[in-house]
Amino acid sequence: MKYFCFDIETCPLDREDYLKRDEAERKKLLNPIDSSIVAIGVKETGKSAVIIQGKSEKEMLEKFWSEFAAFRKQNALSGKLVGFNVKDFDLPILVTRSFINEVKIVPFTIKEVIDLRESISAFTYKHTRGKMKEFAQLIGIETIEGFDGENVAKAHWNGEHKKIATYLEKDLEIIEKMNERIVRLGIDKIQKW
Repeated sequence: MKYFCFDIETCPLDREDYLKRDEAERKKLLNPIDSSIVAIGVKETGKSAVIIQGKSEKEMLEKFWSEFAAFRKQNALSGKLVGFNVKDFDLPILVTRSFINEVKIVPFTIKEVIDLRESISAFTYKHTRGKMKEFAQLIGIETIEGFDGENVAKAHWNGEHKKIATYLEKDLEIIEKMNERIVRLGIDKIQKW
């Protein structure tokens, strides 16, 4: 089976509003209305990561959907989208921001999506503890110390785009390795219905 691993990084649109809030309140701004996408990473099975960044949000979205369309064309019957917490965060933001920017999407079905958070929690409906970085450390995957998703907005505003790209590339590596373990252990065979 071929996999299309992906991850996004977002940044609140209103910097002043974001900076005056406490950490809990800042998280509320990470939604498709109050934030925009500043970087998208994709990695197909057996290929190098592609980091989409530095263009307008509309151009980044067009490039993402173009990459997915090419993957879909080559893997029409067996390709899966893979990410961590993508059903609750990444996909809604990608689709909504595409709607806002008038970018045509590539349709997909939710059954084509492997959300690693759901897989390792056996589709629990309650909030479960564990960020992707924590799971990576627990299973021995090296992570970037001192930088995580909460640092992306500041890095973006400071023009540290290479730092975001490096972080995103590491996230894609973690996603790919977590997915490989999930497949090897048969966890991917758990079905919701």
